[in-house]
Amino acid sequence: MKKQSVLTFLAALLCIIPAFALRFESGDNVRISQPVNEDIYVFGGTIYIEAPVYGDIWCAGGTITISDTVTGDVVAGGGNIYLRGAVLDDVRAAGGTLTVSGNIGGDLLVTGGTVSVEPEVIVGGSVATSGGTITFGGTAMGFFKSAAGVVTLNGRVEKDLEFNGGDLNLNGTVGGASVLAAKRIIVSESAALRGNVRYWTEEGEVNFGNALQNGATATFDPSLRERFERPDFKFLGFASFLAVLWYLIASFILIWLGQRLFPQVFSNAAGTAQAEPVRSLGYGFLYFVAVPVGIVLLFITVVGIPVGMIALLFYVLFFALANIITALVGAHWLDRWRGFNWRPLQLVFVALGLLVVLKLLGAIPFIGWIVKVAAVFIAFGAILDNTGILRRGRATV
Repeated sequence: MKKQSVLTFLAALLCIIPAFALRFESGDNVRISQPVNEDIYVFGGTIYIEAPVYGDIWCAGGTITISDTVTGDVVAGGGNIYLRGAVLDDVRAAGGTLTVSGNIGGDLLVTGGTVSVEPEVIVGGSVATSGGTITFGGTAMGFFKSAAGVVTLNGRVEKDLEFNGGDLNLNGTVGGASVLAAKRIIVSESAALRGNVRYWTEEGEVNFGNALQNGATATFDPSLRERFERPDFKFLGFASFLAVLWYLIASFILIWLGQRLFPQVFSNAAGTAQAEPVRSLGYGFLYFVAVPVGIVLLFITVVGIPVGMIALLFYVLFFALANIITALVGAHWLDRWRGFNWRPLQLVFVALGLLVVLKLLGAIPFIGWIVKVAAVFIAFGAILDNTGILRRGRATV
């Protein structure tokens, strides 16, 4: 009953997506220079948000610059991300380089190669970071948790500090307790630790000196070594989100590329799947079963090895992209079935939602797998049916 309720909810959610007042923008260069009064979804090479947004921002791109106020959440993924305007709610971002120079009303959850939070920045909630090099110069009103190669804490943390990683440079103030597992901990004269410290370092005990204030003590705890050697990122409470964020961003890009390069292929396949689902299912089954057999037969003969290698590479590629392809066909199928006349970017977002549904189906034993496999077979079979290869082969027999 619980599984049925989840599936019913997901199906209902997909049906009502088009009813929401959403704004979609995409292109090589996207510039938002007028106020936005709803949630906005932006995808492009270079993105500039130069006007207030009275809602959430979801964006992915090569370079993202947000210079004005956002009243909702910011969810961003890209190569370079610059958050210069104030965000009144949470920020969740993943990228190569992230720079935060505007205040944040909620939590800050970020991962990247280089993350920098500038001085004078106030984070109203907690901070959770992971990545290569993290520099925090602002003030976190909540806790600060990080798993990174190098973290330099120059600012202020009002509550607890947790670190698990390489080098930790303590130059700022920590109001709560600290739990630290690091290769090395460097404590400067300006550091102030006002709660008890439990720590382990690869180099042994550390002299915290005058950094310990208000009667705080520092205890070397060998049991923390296991956390360092086998990092359990669950203690961060945000690693699962970061993994999902990366997955969704990568999937979005692949879906967008597929829609942009082969829109007619997926549209035609959706029409075939709608008109001939049983035949499409059969063709899909033949593809996934017969092609591996054919590849094996090609490898048996020396002459056929080069062709077999090429066929194997394409088969592995299509197998890896099976969920992406199925989600795109499914999005076009929904568009045809309900007559929504979605724009290309709307189809991409619907396909992303269907991809999540396919992943959830894969987690349901037996019935979920049957539904998922059938959907994949129908999608691939419909694409093959439109190529006419199987029908021509049948006609020549």
